[in-house]
Amino acid sequence: MKKSALFSIILINIFLLSSVQAAWVPLTSTMPISSVPAGGLVVGDKLFSDFLVDGIAQGGALTPTASTVYIQGGKDDVSGNYGLKFLLDWDAGSNQSICVNIDYKVSILPGYDEYFIDGAWSLLSLAGATGTGVVAATETMWDAPLPFGSWLATLSTSWQVGASGLDLKDYANFAQIKQMWVNNGFTVTGGLSGTAKLNEVFQMYTQIPEPATLLLLGLGSLALIRIRKR
Repeated sequence: MKKSALFSIILINIFLLSSVQAAWVPLTSTMPISSVPAGGLVVGDKLFSDFLVDGIAQGGALTPTASTVYIQGGKDDVSGNYGLKFLLDWDAGSNQSICVNIDYKVSILPGYDEYFIDGAWSLLSLAGATGTGVVAATETMWDAPLPFGSWLATLSTSWQVGASGLDLKDYANFAQIKQMWVNNGFTVTGGLSGTAKLNEVFQMYTQIPEPATLLLLGLGSLALIRIRKR
């Protein structure tokens, strides 16, 4: 009887977690990267610091800078993982292109000794293209600053006509670490006869222990206690 009840509880918990749609929960105000405090941006158990923006635009498109690229810290309300939302508002027409590198460092804050980063995912949001237009993004991570760091993972996302949104999200796991250095490369181009736009990018970092796992274990423990008291 006890085993059957425990199995039912586990199934209910899995169903509840899988049926809830992930949503962005803001934890900081929206600000240009140029306004990030000198000590970095604190988001949950993580610190985002050492931001650098380097942009090039051609054909009359506006060149992004640290003053025009906005960010916000937040979390995924299902997994509990923390990360950044980039608000870009980039548009390129025919024979126009925008190429930008955004670098930063991600660290586990002091006092969270049991936490480690063990994965990352990237999502292009509100991206679109027509004709020969293309939106592409890569996120590469190292365990130390270049040229001394070892590669951890590279994520690749893109959107173009015919892609059907299949390449808007990418994810990777890697060895547990306390800090890492991130390089983002974005390209928004209209090509010879198209248009392209990119308004938002979400970048989240998974961790050990996972908040969702802790929640399940907590619910399971409470259920076992109640079963034993019967």
